[in-house]
Formats: sequence, structure tokens, C-alpha cells
Amino acid sequence: MNDDRSTPSEAPADPPGIAPTAGPDGTVTALPGASEVASSVEPVPGGGHDLAGLLVSADPDRAPSPLPRRRRRAVLAWTLPIAGVLLLAGIGAALQLTANLGYDDARTHLTAALSKHDDEESRNVRTRVVDDEAARAAEHLLGVSDPTMVGDAQRAELTTQRDRAQKASAAAVSLTGTKLSAPGTKPSWFWELYADSANLDAEARSVRTLTSALGRSSDELRSATEAIDKTGSDVIKAAAGLAGQIENDNRPSPNEGVLSLREGAARLAAASSFDEPIAEAFVGYAATAQKVRDGHTATLAAEAGPLQDARQQIEDFARSLVPGVLLDFEWADRVNDLGGDNGYLSGETLTPIQSGEYATIRLSNSIAEDWPGDSSKALVAHEAGHAIATKCRTMVDNTDSPAAEAWATAWAISMGFTDDGNGTQAYGSPPDSLVQKAAGCR
Repeated sequence: MNDDRSTPSEAPADPPGIAPTAGPDGTVTALPGASEVASSVEPVPGGGHDLAGLLVSADPDRAPSPLPRRRRRAVLAWTLPIAGVLLLAGIGAALQLTANLGYDDARTHLTAALSKHDDEESRNVRTRVVDDEAARAAEHLLGVSDPTMVGDAQRAELTTQRDRAQKASAAAVSLTGTKLSAPGTKPSWFWELYADSANLDAEARSVRTLTSALGRSSDELRSATEAIDKTGSDVIKAAAGLAGQIENDNRPSPNEGVLSLREGAARLAAASSFDEPIAEAFVGYAATAQKVRDGHTATLAAEAGPLQDARQQIEDFARSLVPGVLLDFEWADRVNDLGGDNGYLSGETLTPIQSGEYATIRLSNSIAEDWPGDSSKALVAHEAGHAIATKCRTMVDNTDSPAAEAWATAWAISMGFTDDGNGTQAYGSPPDSLVQKAAGCR
């Protein structure tokens, strides 16, 4: 019976991983402890040896290095957390940058929107001031009840336009009273920046919406004002053109009212726009027109009686001699203590010394009683000569009584009134040169 196992005739080879040591003479010497290592290696079934004990019992000064696979796992364990941190830091930096830029952009948009809003609100306020004035001006016109000054159709139109202007003004007030917030302090962190950016964007949209509403409000205010301006100006111009008719229809009427009426009409006619001051002037003008009418009524009442027709004829006669000069007349039994009861015809004239083409002529009732006698006509012509001197101030010195009387007499003569009542009886005959000079005043 054969035994497959054989007994080696030589010592077994050195175990793997343990190299023999060659000496200087070439002999191979086993490592110290090699026999012990070799003898400690146990055979394993199927052949070979168990090296686990070898690795454990090897020289402690020659510890084995870690296996390569274990080193890669350790490096990977440290690398993954560091990469994650770096990745998160990069993401955070990107978010921070994006949030900052977005916030700055939103803030810029809001600032621009607020600036535009402020400009539009200022324009709206200015427009509303004009609109309010136009509404008040319309109120002044509507307060005049004289139908010749404000007709029914104009009154209805002005009322509608005033109401529209007041409504537009009230709407504007509600818009300009809105409180707006400026951007606050810029936050630090990206999540805060994103949240504030959204709020700023929303605020900017709100501001732009309000600005658009203000723009529409300004347009409405301007339109309402323009409507009042047109109607108001039409009323003003039409009323100014009534002055001449009012004056003619109410003659005689005191000069004071007539002069005021003329002055008021001139101011209204020169108005280039409709505003509150011109509306107030219109109210004064309307009041003056009524004053002229009342003056006419009062004058006629004062002249009522048996001499009324003669007085009116004399007044018309005097006015025909001095076109353009306003004349007031006062009648009395005596003038300068002379009158009909003592056989005299008497009169005197008061004129403004500095300026103004108007005069007041005082006549005794005896002149009306004598009318239309030559002496009465000549005396009235003499007084008219004093009145017309207001048109020719450089020709006569009205501050010197003798010179003024000589002028009036010469003027009456130049007009063809030769009766002694022309002033020659009281003041003597003027020189022919003065008569010729006076003839140049018409």
C-alpha cells in the first residue's frame, strides 16, 4: 500500500514573504526565528499552509502596512463631508449674490416709482388748486341773479360744470392723501433679501397704479377747469358788451355809477382768462349795472313835476353839445343865490381838475321855465363850454376862474350862441382869438 504523502528529504522552503539572508561569503542564512516560524506554520487540508499565525507572529519591528482598500475608504470618509460643505457654501454664496442683486433691482424700481408718483402728485395738487378756483369763480357767477348778466342756459351749464369740478377735486383729495413707504434698511441674509424684494416689487406695483390714477385725475381736473373757463369767459365777454346799452337805457343816471360801469366793462373785456378775481370783478360789475339803473330811477323821481319834460329836453340839449362828456344835472330854485323868483337865469358847472371827461351842471328852475328861450339856450351852452374843457385841458386853465369863464363864453360864441346869456352879460366879451381857439375844442 502506497502512501501518497512523502517525507521531504530537505528542509521545507521558507514561507512566502520571508526571504533568507545571504552572507558575505554567499551562504544563505535563515532569518532569526525562521525555524520557529516555519515550525509554527500548520498545514491545511488540501495543501499549503496557514499564514495567519505568521502575520501575527512576525517581527514586531516590521509591522505590515494597511491594505490599500482600507486607505481609500478612510480618505473617502473624510472627502465627502468636505465636498458637501464646499458645495453648500457655493450654493449659499450664489443665493446671497442673487438675493442682493434682486433686492437692489427691486429697490431701484420702487425708488423710481416713488419719484414719478411724487411728480404726478405735485402736478395733481397744482391742477386741483386751479380746478378749485374755477369752481369758486363759477359760484360767483351763479350768485348773480340778473338774467341779463347770466342767462338761464348759461346758468344751467355753469352749474353742471361746477359740480363736475367739485367732484373731481374730491376724488383728487382721496388720491393725494394716500401714505406711501420708502424702502427701509437693507437686510443681510438672502432669505430676508428675497422676502423684502417681493415686498418692494409689490409696493412698486401699487405705487405705479396710484400714479396712473393720479394722472387720470389730473386730466379730469384739467378738463373740468377748461369747461368752466370757456363758459365763464363767454359770460364775462357778453356782459362787458352790455355797458353801452345799460348806460343809454338809463340816462339820466349819476356819473359815478356810469363811470364805474365803463371801468368795469373795460376790465372784463380785457380779461384773457377766467379766474376768481375776474369773477369777483364781474359781480361788482353786475352790482354797478344795477346801481346805474337805480340811479336812473332816482333821477327821474327827483325831476318829477311840471318841469320834468323841459328839464329832460335841456339835459339832452346840453349832452348833444359835448359828445363824449358825461353830464350830471342838478336842479334848484336858486343857483349861486340867483333864480326865477328874483328874475335871473343861473347856472354853474363843476369839473374834475386833474382828469376825467365828466362834469356836473347845476341849473335854476327858471331856465326850465324859460325853455326854449334864446337866453336859456345860450346859458346852457356857456355851462357846456365849461364841461367840454375836460376834453381840451391844454387849451384852458380851469384853475383860474376868470380865464375859465372867458373860455366858456368864447366856446358858446364859437358854437353860434350870441345871446347875452352866453356869458358876455356877466363876464364881458372874450377876444376873437380866444373864440377861434375855443372853436378847436369839440
